[in-house]
Amino acid sequence: MERYSRRTQVLAHDRHRRELLVVVSGCLEISSMSANGRKYVNALLGPGQVAPLVRLLEDVPLAYDYHAHEDSVIVHLPSDAVIAVLDAEPVLWRDVAKLGLQRQRLSIVLLQNQMLNSIHGRVAATLMSLVHFYGGQGPGTAEDAGGPLVRLSQNDLAAMLGLSRQTINKELGRLVEEGAIDMRYKRIRIVDADRLARIAAGT
Repeated sequence: MERYSRRTQVLAHDRHRRELLVVVSGCLEISSMSANGRKYVNALLGPGQVAPLVRLLEDVPLAYDYHAHEDSVIVHLPSDAVIAVLDAEPVLWRDVAKLGLQRQRLSIVLLQNQMLNSIHGRVAATLMSLVHFYGGQGPGTAEDAGGPLVRLSQNDLAAMLGLSRQTINKELGRLVEEGAIDMRYKRIRIVDADRLARIAAGT
C-alpha cells in the first residue's frame, strides 16, 4: 500500500513490472501524452476500482500512464500472485471477465458518442459515465445532499474529450442553464440525472 500526492506518477519506477493497482482512496488517472505534448485522459478510477486488467496477460506493454488525480492511497498487487489466487478459485475469473466486458462496453459507448454525438451531448455523456459506470463511488465522485459530485476540473474534462477549455466552459454553462448540473470550484454536481441522460442521448 502506497500513498501518492496529487499528480504523482504511480508506475514511475518500473513500467515493465506486472502488477494491478487497487484504489483505496482518492482517484487514479489513466492518461497518455502525444509527441507534441497534448494530453488525453482515458479514465478516472475511484475507490474500489482496479487497473490495468491487461496486466493479467503476459508480455502486454502499458499503453497509458497512471497518476494520482488527487491525494490517493493505492495498493500494488503483483499480477502473478493475483493469477495464482484466480487459478485456485476459477469461478473468480468470471468476475474478472464481467469487469472487462463492462469496461469494453463503456469504451464502445464513449467511442460512439465521440463519433456521432454533438459536443453538448458528448460532455453530458462523459459526466454520466463518471457517475453511473462507477456507481457514484468511482472516478472522483461523491454523494452530496443535492446529488452526486464529480471532482473534476474543466481542464481535466477537456483532456478527456479532446476539446478546448473554452468549449468545455461554454457547454458546462449550457448544462447549468438547462438545470442538469451545478458547478463549484473543480466540482460538478449532478442536479438532474434524468435530464442529463436525455441530453447525452440527444433527446
